[in-house]
Amino acid sequence: MAKEKVVVIGINHAGTSAVRTLLAQKPELEVVAFDRNDNISFLGCGIALAVGGTVKNVNDLFYCNEVKLGDMGAKVFMEHEVIAIDTVSKTLSVRDLRGGREFTESYGKLIYAAGSWPLPIPGVPEKSMKMENVMLCKLYQHAKELIEKADEPGIGSVVVIGAGYIGIELAEAYRQKGKKVTLIDFEKRVVPRYFDNEFTNILEADIRKSGVVLALGEKVIDFAGRDGRVAEVVTSKARYPADLVIVCVGFKPNTELLPAAEKTANGAIVVDPQMRTNIPDVWAIGDAAAMLHASTGRHTQVALATNAVKSGIAAASSINGVSGVEVANVAGTNAIHVFDNNLASTGLSEAGAAALGIDAASVYVEDADRPEFMEDYTITRFKIIYERGTMRLLGAQVGTRGAVNHSEVIYFLALAIQRRMNLLEVAFTDVYFLPHFNKPFNFVLTAILKAAGINYDKTASR
Repeated sequence: MAKEKVVVIGINHAGTSAVRTLLAQKPELEVVAFDRNDNISFLGCGIALAVGGTVKNVNDLFYCNEVKLGDMGAKVFMEHEVIAIDTVSKTLSVRDLRGGREFTESYGKLIYAAGSWPLPIPGVPEKSMKMENVMLCKLYQHAKELIEKADEPGIGSVVVIGAGYIGIELAEAYRQKGKKVTLIDFEKRVVPRYFDNEFTNILEADIRKSGVVLALGEKVIDFAGRDGRVAEVVTSKARYPADLVIVCVGFKPNTELLPAAEKTANGAIVVDPQMRTNIPDVWAIGDAAAMLHASTGRHTQVALATNAVKSGIAAASSINGVSGVEVANVAGTNAIHVFDNNLASTGLSEAGAAALGIDAASVYVEDADRPEFMEDYTITRFKIIYERGTMRLLGAQVGTRGAVNHSEVIYFLALAIQRRMNLLEVAFTDVYFLPHFNKPFNFVLTAILKAAGINYDKTASR
């Protein structure tokens, strides 16, 4: 009797998770995996740490390889690109990028984990994007070059385009290396998707205090250079010297190979909690997939490694008939540690809710994290966003500065969003009180009580 055959396209975080789960649950499966890269499982979130020198060896950012997957029983083909998928005949057209040979591979079940790729800058000519020292930040290959540039004496001025997480982390890393850094974004605030003004105002001040030039509300128009090498970034308002330009303006899901799949506006493939697509015997995972967002009730691409790994487990379990393993929804939980700021958020920001036309309200507090009689305490900033009529929790943000970190409080708030809890339900979560660690009315409860009209907040800014 022939083995059941599962083919996986793309074996970075999501694909690696899927292959491991498939074979851990059913070692007898025939699993075939293709990836056009020559490496897998690279933690791109560590690139800035490697550039800045915190991570001494960039190879430590790998946690798996094709040999380990092969030892589990998978047939792994690196530097092999899937160029076409026929979902009727259930076959793939594959090109060996090393030798050029093309061949056809059949599948019984297909897991699509082709990931995403950095977006170009809208309006910037393609020839400008191809200038020497204009770089992207995604792969291991990019990381090696970016690390080399950080130690290159000829690189004095660095311009980072895109003030999202990756852009801010790189700006900090190159500043730590003594470079003159400019961080540009067409948005008027940094990380506007995740944090509101109460958090970004302080972060922006700390970015500027470090010596980074922050150019917000400026659209990049073009690059200027000499002898094919970039020398300046031209925006709608100014020109900035640049020996190195790093483009970090976002990512587009690689889903062109499945034109019949139901997709969101940005091209991500709509999936159910088991990662099944609308195409029979095809699952989509990782950055290629759009899962149900708990705050909005809409399918959304939330490109995080945490979601990628979970989606791979869910898809593999679905194929293997393991019940109860699914991703019912996601909240987009995230965190960042930059310029002495410890920030975490989940769900929607106030600005994000407004942009979606959601009738939302918010409460922001600044409160001591421990009783004031302990003398040694830290002011914690905390914000909740909730649906005005039902008081359902839609989002939360928390921030501290320095050595004290309260980002892990975001975990239970993410769960509350995923379970569609209202503020009063969250308020009566069974939590402890110990003066060494928190207050009887901690900053979470203080914010919720304030939303309910009971104001115990002594230090709130509003």
